[in-house]
Amino acid sequence: MHPHRYIALSLVAAALIAGCDSGRQDPPGASPLLRGAKGAPVAGELALAARLARRFAHAYARSAYRRRPPRLPGATDALTRHLGQAAARVPPSRRHLRPRARHIVLELAGSITLRGSVEVGDGRSPPFSVGFTLRKGASGWRVVSASPPG
Repeated sequence: MHPHRYIALSLVAAALIAGCDSGRQDPPGASPLLRGAKGAPVAGELALAARLARRFAHAYARSAYRRRPPRLPGATDALTRHLGQAAARVPPSRRHLRPRARHIVLELAGSITLRGSVEVGDGRSPPFSVGFTLRKGASGWRVVSASPPG
């Protein structure tokens, strides 16, 4: 199985397992998602978020060295502006290279937040990592922040 699909399936499996009634009390402070509280995301929503996170990470990696990056899947307008400004700091020697996502990690950070990171490599320069955050709002899951290398 492709490693990126494994991430999405792991999130879905964790949500499904956590939602099973084992007859035990939930520990104090457990996430509303893990408790199955009203309004918490369900497994299908997590799969959508994980799919969007994967699409964002791959698109970010492919466009990391572009002078004018395209609008990335799920990115808010503010994030698109931020990434456009960060693109100006890419060294000219990297503009012709073809970066790719090497490794993607996702973790649930609350009932409406998913944090991720993508390791980007181009085969020549040292790989670097970029963190990003997805948040669920009224219009669905959106990528609301990213921390491109300085």
